[in-house]
Amino acid sequence: MRLIHGMCLVIIGMIFLVDTSWSDPALTIPNSIFDFGLVPQNSQVSCTFWLHSTGTDTLNITDVKPGCGCTKTPLNKTVLASGDSTDLEVIFSTGRRSGKQSKRPSIETNEGELAKYVEIKADVITAPDSTYPIRIAPYKFDISQFGDMEVKERKFVIENVSDQDLAISLVYMPEGIFRLDLPQKVKAGDSEGGKVTLRDDALDDEFEKSITIEVNDDKHTRFSIPVKRTIRTVGLSTSSPANRGDASH
Repeated sequence: MRLIHGMCLVIIGMIFLVDTSWSDPALTIPNSIFDFGLVPQNSQVSCTFWLHSTGTDTLNITDVKPGCGCTKTPLNKTVLASGDSTDLEVIFSTGRRSGKQSKRPSIETNEGELAKYVEIKADVITAPDSTYPIRIAPYKFDISQFGDMEVKERKFVIENVSDQDLAISLVYMPEGIFRLDLPQKVKAGDSEGGKVTLRDDALDDEFEKSITIEVNDDKHTRFSIPVKRTIRTVGLSTSSPANRGDASH
């Protein structure tokens, strides 16, 4: 009888182990590195990483550590059912830094003791109006509105200062905020215009985002252009959301 009882306990234990082995949370980050390329000083750029719950149990994101005061990591959701996903935005403020920069925010979950990482890279430049092989003017897109006249677009020019024709491609742009008219090609020594236009449902929003583009030179050089919108309209109460930041000073 004792032998049968002991065998039953072993079988129950094995069933429990098999069951728990098939209910593990898991975090997968398909693209965990983003290169902003050339970025101007005293600006803010951002990108989005997608975090996927690929285990068979609920994934709990317990902490995201930016690792630096110049970096912020707002997270949309912290609890992901199996098969669910969420976006992690990484915001980098260049300040007066210069040269190559690399930041590795860590992501802690209930998957295990070891954290996982995403990484951003940037080359902060002090003379963004003298870049190569292209120059972007202006090198910061400001779509701010000061007054009642609606402001919803910003035109820009891309100048090819190299001796070869260059194709321009979009690498990253935040979804749902604006549309981008980007020239696909700029001939050597020539210039082409473009335009960034706010979507109608984003006209009341304030933000600091960025666009990343890439040219097909030998280095596949990337450029990240900060895009900012601030709203200050005439007669707006100081208690309104758009003016609360000013009222506190």
